[in-house]
Amino acid sequence: MKVTSFKHRIVSVPVHFPVVSCVRNSDRIVFVLLDITTDEGVTGISYVQAFHMNGAHAICSCLNHLESVVVGKDPRSIELIWQQMLEAIKLLGRQGLPMFALSLVDIALWDIAGKWARLPVCRLLGGEPGIFPAYQSDGLWLVSPAEAARQAEIFAASGFRSLKMRLGRTDRQEDIRAVQEVRQAVGKDVGLIVDVNQGWSADTVESVEKQLKEYNLLWIEEPVDADNAEGHAKLSGSLSIPVATGENLYGVQPFHRYLQMNAASVYTPDLQRTGGISGWRRINVLLEQFGKPSSIHLFPEYAVHLFPVIRHSLSLEWMSWASHLFQEPLECVNGQVRTPERPGFGFEWNEEVINGDLLSC
Repeated sequence: MKVTSFKHRIVSVPVHFPVVSCVRNSDRIVFVLLDITTDEGVTGISYVQAFHMNGAHAICSCLNHLESVVVGKDPRSIELIWQQMLEAIKLLGRQGLPMFALSLVDIALWDIAGKWARLPVCRLLGGEPGIFPAYQSDGLWLVSPAEAARQAEIFAASGFRSLKMRLGRTDRQEDIRAVQEVRQAVGKDVGLIVDVNQGWSADTVESVEKQLKEYNLLWIEEPVDADNAEGHAKLSGSLSIPVATGENLYGVQPFHRYLQMNAASVYTPDLQRTGGISGWRRINVLLEQFGKPSSIHLFPEYAVHLFPVIRHSLSLEWMSWASHLFQEPLECVNGQVRTPERPGFGFEWNEEVINGDLLSC
């Protein structure tokens, strides 16, 4: 079996809850979609989030570069291709959008491998399909405290046992009020995560933590810049609330550094930054060796295949942004997600919806 071609497209999808955070304000999500075709008729698909149109076009350019590396190769030689792609982007840099493109290719190759073997990807990784608890991450952005409480009440009533809310408002006391009102709305038995999206300084975190700790938070995510390993290590050693990081770390090496520094208690690697499934596997081994619990940032369609082989797994992050893209979208029922037992990752594009929202690449 040989790879014959790449097909990539840009899609802009509306969201029910506008994204408002320290780093972003948007009512649509821009995705790059990839199809990798083979001479045996097996096609692997994948998607990444591009954040905006300029980023999407740059990812497509990187895919054009990687296509020349991959076409003609046996798509089942995933490890070999992964290493060759890493070499191919060396001069472009192994962070940022070149890594997004590499991850797109790697994920699609794993989809091909599962379809060829007629097995779900989780079985290729040594796991079994299962049912996993999920935390709601669709809403609870930087809205008013009253609106955050309203959304939280709806999510909890639908069966979610844990929720993520964002902090980083200009008025720090409004952040505190939002946490207070959400906690009052959902009660003490619902887990609550706060994500600062790299929006604070270490001093701000330490001052605000004194007010937040009474609300029994599961963790505080990326309280300072993701590149600030020293700041994360300092906070991880001093805060009573567990510190989480991972979504903005690229490749494998930064995770090793953070783990050696004991810079976080919880890790949430992002598949479009890790180098896809192949990079994540290496990170998962490190996390297991250091005994650290982890989840996956976004990508529930892929994460539900990885959770069966995470030794110290937390709740899966439920985000419905990509659901419109698929014929049989992943579902979250009563705060739980089930691994599809269809071959590969178990998804095919909903071309009718995609063609309705398609933007030229």
